[in-house]
Amino acid sequence: MWDSSWISLETIVTDVLATLGLIFVFFSPFIFATIQKKVLKSKLHTRSDGEKIFEKLKYDLKLSKIQSINKKLLFKDIEYARTIFSGAMEYNSRDLILYFNEKSVKKYINSQIYIKAWMHFLLWAIIMAIIIGGTYLDFFHWIFQINTMPNTSGLFSIWVLVILGIFASIFVKFLEYQKIKTVINDEVRQINLTKKETVWKDYKVIYWYSIGFFFFSWILIFINMFF
Repeated sequence: MWDSSWISLETIVTDVLATLGLIFVFFSPFIFATIQKKVLKSKLHTRSDGEKIFEKLKYDLKLSKIQSINKKLLFKDIEYARTIFSGAMEYNSRDLILYFNEKSVKKYINSQIYIKAWMHFLLWAIIMAIIIGGTYLDFFHWIFQINTMPNTSGLFSIWVLVILGIFASIFVKFLEYQKIKTVINDEVRQINLTKKETVWKDYKVIYWYSIGFFFFSWILIFINMFF
C-alpha cells in the first residue's frame, strides 16, 4: 500500500528529480531517437542535394524549366524522377540513384534506432511489471524511502532486477551501435565517403550522450535514495 510518508516537503526536490529520472529511464531513448532522426534528415537525402542533382539533369537535357511536375513527389519517388529525367546521361542518372539510395539508408537507420528504443522501453515495462507483480508498491518505497524498508520486503529482488535491467539496456544499445555502424560503413560509404564520415561522427556523439543521459537518470534516482 502507498504510504504518504514516503514523500515529504523536506525531500520534495529530490523526490521530483527521482520521478523525472524514472520517466527518463523509460523514455529517453525516444528523445535521442528523435534527435538522431532530425540530424540525419539534415545529412542524407536533403532537399538541397536533390535540387542540385535535378539542376544538373535539367542542364543535361537542355531544359530551362520543367512544366507540370509534382515537386513533392519528385524528391520522394525515384520512378517519378526517372520518368521526368529519362534520357539523361548515365553518370547523372547514377547520381539520381545514389540520391534516392540515401533516402532508403536514412529510413533504415531511423527504423533501427526506433526499434531499439522500443526494445528498451518494453524491457523496463516488463521489469516494472515483474517488480510490482511480486512486491506491489515496494518499488516506489525503494525509490522514495529506501531507509525505512523492512528486511522482509522485496529489497533484494528489486536490486537484482534493476541491475539486470541496466545491463540489458547497455546490451540493447550495443546492438544498436553495431547495426548502425555496419549500415553506415557498408551503405553510406558507397554512396558518399564524406557523408559517411559526417553521419558516423554525428551518430556517435548522440549515441554517447544518450548513454550518459541514461546513467544520469539513475543518478537522479540514487541521489534521492541515499542522500
